[in-house]
Amino acid sequence: MLDVLVVGAGLSGLTAARVLTRAGRRVRVLEAAEHLGGRVATRTVDGFTLDVGYQVLFPAYPALRRHLDLSALDLVKVPPAAAVRWGARAEVLGDPFRDPASLPGTLTTRALTLGDRLRVARLAARLRVPAPHTLLNGPDETTERYLRRQGFSARALDHFFRPFFGGIFLRRDLSTSARLFRYYFRMLLDGGAALPRAGMGEIPAQLARGLDVTTGVRVTRLLSHAGTPGSEHVTAVTPAGELDARAVIVATDADTAQRLTGEPVARGHLGSTTLHYAAARALDGQPRLLLNAEDGLINHAQWISHLIPERAPAGQHLLTVSVLGLPGLDDKALDARVRGELSRWYGPGVGDLRLLGTERIHFAQYPQPPEYAVTLAGHATGLPGVLLASEVTSMSGIQGAMESGEKAAAILLGDLAAMSRPRGA
Repeated sequence: MLDVLVVGAGLSGLTAARVLTRAGRRVRVLEAAEHLGGRVATRTVDGFTLDVGYQVLFPAYPALRRHLDLSALDLVKVPPAAAVRWGARAEVLGDPFRDPASLPGTLTTRALTLGDRLRVARLAARLRVPAPHTLLNGPDETTERYLRRQGFSARALDHFFRPFFGGIFLRRDLSTSARLFRYYFRMLLDGGAALPRAGMGEIPAQLARGLDVTTGVRVTRLLSHAGTPGSEHVTAVTPAGELDARAVIVATDADTAQRLTGEPVARGHLGSTTLHYAAARALDGQPRLLLNAEDGLINHAQWISHLIPERAPAGQHLLTVSVLGLPGLDDKALDARVRGELSRWYGPGVGDLRLLGTERIHFAQYPQPPEYAVTLAGHATGLPGVLLASEVTSMSGIQGAMESGEKAAAILLGDLAAMSRPRGA
């Protein structure tokens, strides 16, 4: 009999399995999909390396640093600046200390007033002082209300904060918890953003090394057996047969976890759509994130191959375009709309772009409005011997997923220090 069966090979499940295996427990991971990592995955199309969706890594995440060898990921830093686009016009703004070339644009951009620039510096100085995890505590409000209270102009909100943090929160209305805004702002201050050279799929691949993981097997039901002391166990029912374990960690998406455990853990969803384009000729030499300051489908885009040439075949270029939500358009119509918006940036050369693929992610995050933390699910379930490991116990994203896996493992190991670690620490 297994000591622990982990259902789901996303970041939560792999982190839990890694902690338990290193502690000497006999662990097996079952994954319904044919790949590891859930939403954190990479594929190859026509020689191009494509991440699922547009994703970047915040190397300052504490859970990431505890469980991954960051040097082995061969991280490529994303410039700490962005190019804000109004049609054919682009203005660069960013951190001139870490990206000196952004200084002229930062001083002259119309996206920020002079007062806004001073407020950004003041906000950064203030948020650098406390321990990062404490930024997730205290009174909460929407990010928009918080920024307005700091004195930021409507211009700054509309032309910088909405598109930039819209890419993080998957909504441009800035209705997400200000606690989360402050935490992610601090993560960017401490470590910036980066991409693994070979793709985000390197993260789950590294976590899975040395683990017993089987893909393509879906758990359809969990049966908890109380029995006499010492004989308690859980049976996982799959189309391939049944597996018994002394404990089970459910580390699936929230909807599946709710179905398997009976716990009301689903929190709704925010979707995202990504279009990957190949280009024989780069239409832009800009390696920085491109923010759309105008109304439209496009929230942001990036020429990934300018940062990591290996992501595209020799002589080719890779442009990734992000659309928030799931537009009610078929792929052909969506491509046409996006090309129409890109043509305002680049002109008729957009017609030479070749669509490599369109990805629609139904569950990219769950909504995190002010005070959402009071509704977070716990790790315990109503099924004896079954625990939950999911970002719905913390925050939506890599840090939340990994720390949830850590804590589920800590419960089984009786590791009081890990169990009591604050959220985000």
